[in-house]
Amino acid sequence: MQKAGARSIGIVLLIVFVLIVVFSSYTIISPGHRGVVVMLGRVEQAVLGEGFHLVVPPVARQVIEVDVRTKKLEVQTESASSDLQALQIDGVLNYHLDPNAVNLLYQEVGLDYENIIIVPAMQEAIKAATAQYRIENILVQRAVIKDLIQDTLAERLVRNHIIVTQFSLADVQFSEEFNRAIEQKQVAEQAALQKQYELQSAQKDVEISLARAEGDRKAAIIAAQGRAEARLVEAEAEAQALGLIAGQLQGNPDLIRYEWATRLSPGVTTVLLPSDQDLILDANSLVGPQTTTGPATPATPATPAAPAEE
Repeated sequence: MQKAGARSIGIVLLIVFVLIVVFSSYTIISPGHRGVVVMLGRVEQAVLGEGFHLVVPPVARQVIEVDVRTKKLEVQTESASSDLQALQIDGVLNYHLDPNAVNLLYQEVGLDYENIIIVPAMQEAIKAATAQYRIENILVQRAVIKDLIQDTLAERLVRNHIIVTQFSLADVQFSEEFNRAIEQKQVAEQAALQKQYELQSAQKDVEISLARAEGDRKAAIIAAQGRAEARLVEAEAEAQALGLIAGQLQGNPDLIRYEWATRLSPGVTTVLLPSDQDLILDANSLVGPQTTTGPATPATPATPAAPAEE
């Protein structure tokens, strides 16, 4: 009985051992991962892909899963421009491990490859790229700097079996001193633009004033020319009229006497003489009776003439 019991216990232990060996002799690699096989502390060259795999012997061989999917790593770096202006750069790197070389990465670096390899490489690449440009060109050349950093990281990390997918400059921040300088520069530029606008406006006002003055001058010249032409026409008309009058007067002397007599004051007495004698009048008699404070001037005796007709 004792032998039978011992035998049963041995069989049970053997079954348990077999089950342990069976269940520990396989592994399942998750999607997006690779298996690194370590046998007795030595990394094997074979890399296990996704799916089910037998691992024999199970105790001596250990399988370590390594994620080979694309990852995102964000790093903040303090750098400087070529003119020694401080910058704060936020860089974002998308990368993945070389699926066929994860065993070498594990053997050479380990699983903490981000802090050991990638972060220092990103910081150095960012600082080296920004140091090639002046502070005012950092934003202008942002795309060029981004490509430069990405190429530098791709060339450096591929030696450690890390594939760079894309690098991005998420944010670029300047120092407080530079921000104040930029603000002051913008204020000065706005003031200069305002002054320039005022100068242009003043120049426009001057041009408008000059144009108005020129217009007024031309209008005055045209008006003066019009008045001169009008006067010339009037003078020519008067000359023609005087010529006609002179011609009429030369042919009719009695008309002169008549016009002279009719244009006298209404109170003047007119004496008509024969046509063959001159008209002689006393100056006082032409004026008529007046009240004077001094002695009256005697009338000048008239030359004997023929009796006047009423």
